[in-house]
Amino acid sequence: MLLIVVSDRDNNNNKKITVGRVYAVSTLLAVIIAIPAVAVTFIMHYVIRAEFFMTLAAGLITLFIAMGFGYKLSKKFAKVLSGSDNT
Repeated sequence: MLLIVVSDRDNNNNKKITVGRVYAVSTLLAVIIAIPAVAVTFIMHYVIRAEFFMTLAAGLITLFIAMGFGYKLSKKFAKVLSGSDNT
């Protein structure tokens, strides 16, 4: 019993938010938001050969969808980083 309590204390101390974790999560969110929009823009322009404004509209729509997904994902990352188990 005593060993379990001591290990729980160690786990709580290891869940501190560090600058490295913040940079890693921020970079991951930036990639999740940016890559789909860039991919759709390149596909629309080079593969489908759509007009400029059609390509621009498709890229912006994809960007806003990815931003919404990133917003929801950032809430989950914040819960994981803070160490709260409330769902």
